[in-house]
Amino acid sequence: MGLLPAIILSIFVLPAVGFLLLVGKLFLKGKADSWEGVVIDKGHVVKEKYKQDEILKIKRKQQEHLYHIKVRLNNGEVHGIAVTPKMYEEIQVGDRLRKEKGALWPKKV
Repeated sequence: MGLLPAIILSIFVLPAVGFLLLVGKLFLKGKADSWEGVVIDKGHVVKEKYKQDEILKIKRKQQEHLYHIKVRLNNGEVHGIAVTPKMYEEIQVGDRLRKEKGALWPKKV
């Protein structure tokens, strides 16, 4: 009986903790980034998915809208960024963006 908690810990808890540490590391890395560049492209993708309605027993089609922009940084690299629908509407190709250290999202300059 003493081995069961160790097995449960190793199967469920350790992978969950590892995943949370990875997400935290990526989040902090994104906040530590700073860059400046020009928007060179905008894109909008519509993903269709079907969801089973448990009450009516039918499949309903749902659409998911994904927005992204491409920014050419001052050092020449091209950086793709997922953005919110509001930010997508505000930003135009040719706009200059700056992402400051500690911020989650870039802003128009």
